[in-house]
Amino acid sequence: KEMTIPDISVEQQKFCSSVLDKLHKLIQMRQQELQKLDEFIKARFVELFGDPVSNSYGLPEATLPDLGEFGRGVSKHRPRNDIKLLGGKYPLIQTGDVANAGLYITSYSSTYSELGLKQSKMWDKGTLCITIAANIAKTAILEFDACFPDSVVGFIANERTNNIFVHYWFSFFQAILESQAPESAQKNINLKILSELKVIVPEKRKQDQFASFVKLTDKSKVAVRKY
Repeated sequence: KEMTIPDISVEQQKFCSSVLDKLHKLIQMRQQELQKLDEFIKARFVELFGDPVSNSYGLPEATLPDLGEFGRGVSKHRPRNDIKLLGGKYPLIQTGDVANAGLYITSYSSTYSELGLKQSKMWDKGTLCITIAANIAKTAILEFDACFPDSVVGFIANERTNNIFVHYWFSFFQAILESQAPESAQKNINLKILSELKVIVPEKRKQDQFASFVKLTDKSKVAVRKY
């Protein structure tokens, strides 16, 4: 009741409203453009490799452990939010950082101290991060060396595949895995479920071709976000 509202003329109010309305429509258009680029990438995936859920092209299959280094993040100390673990120079990636990223994780909001690093593990730039708690089967690729807890799984592709291909393969399965995840305090899946998933393994040449296409399209997405 004590708040005061500036006494602005109706004409000024209408002008401000008009500008805000135009900005809102512009934001919506940019969001639609990003969505279309995502759909474009997934359409290219299906064109090259078929439907990955049904494996409509009858491609060879393998598990993630067969296709590269695969394991959970590490956070041995309890409680995990102990202030002594935090505030250092070592990037700490959480499930939300993965879920809110695009193809790449380019920023972080938390860091480990020297003590935090000792009870965790540093993963290399280029690692594909896969969430298994809260946000299920969301994926993104590290753009820097970082630690993450056991609610995130790391995958580093071997010579049979690449992380960009696997990232988009997961995009077709994310909703399926999330719907099947048991829910207690929060949804989660275990490492066994991920390790038993059958991933299609097309020719590496075609995977690399798709990855090059994704990188070019991702540059367009970055340009759209800058507007």
